[in-house]
Amino acid sequence: MWHIHMYAGGGTYRPLEADEWGEIYNQEMLDRVISDVQERRRSSWSEEMLRLTKPGERVLEIGCGSGTTTLHLATENRICTAMDYSKESICLVQKAAKQLNLPVHTCLADARKDLPFEDQAFDVVFQAGLLEHFEREERVRLLQLWQRVGIRMVSLIPNANSIAYHAGKFLQEEAGEWEYGMELPQATMKDEFIEAGYQNVEEHTIGLKDAFSFLPEHHYLRVALEHWFTEHPEPDYGQGYLLCTVGESRI
Repeated sequence: MWHIHMYAGGGTYRPLEADEWGEIYNQEMLDRVISDVQERRRSSWSEEMLRLTKPGERVLEIGCGSGTTTLHLATENRICTAMDYSKESICLVQKAAKQLNLPVHTCLADARKDLPFEDQAFDVVFQAGLLEHFEREERVRLLQLWQRVGIRMVSLIPNANSIAYHAGKFLQEEAGEWEYGMELPQATMKDEFIEAGYQNVEEHTIGLKDAFSFLPEHHYLRVALEHWFTEHPEPDYGQGYLLCTVGESRI
């Protein structure tokens, strides 16, 4: 498992603050988010969350970013709440939901603190792209903290076994183009889920093509990997961009 922490210039990556995330996810994305939802252009993680949830279930997204996945879920009759600690992110989701006429609840709150929801308020709690910005001890603490409000927990973070993701991330860091701060991909989250108190933990990877997109279009490694998986689509050897871990609360 690779842990790449360094900028090309030699400085150490750190987790981004709320205002820094707000520079990435904000109202400048509004038209694109609305278009993606209207045209049903869904990422692999949005498709996965549709597969893992059912109509009528109460779903909370922690660290919603653009909110696109939550909005897709709402179009398919999930009862959705989007939470983030970035005001810009929450404002984006509110405006998108209003224009799309979708009943999405929003909550401005810090995922590192006790969540402002009742016990088992949600059937499914998920995060897609949040836990990888913390070290192991804090990841376990957060999983423990969130367990109270949901019946099932879904984690989607970068997969440490993905060659294409790692190589592409390295090239972006080397060029000084990486904008997501400290990001620690993991090969498995099963032990952390169990340590945090979850049961019946299952795990797999998704988003093979998403992993390829981290590399430049004509890079020799991307060309080779795309060629290989076109000829041999099964198995994917766990090379998906995202590690998907699912567990049930014991509370």
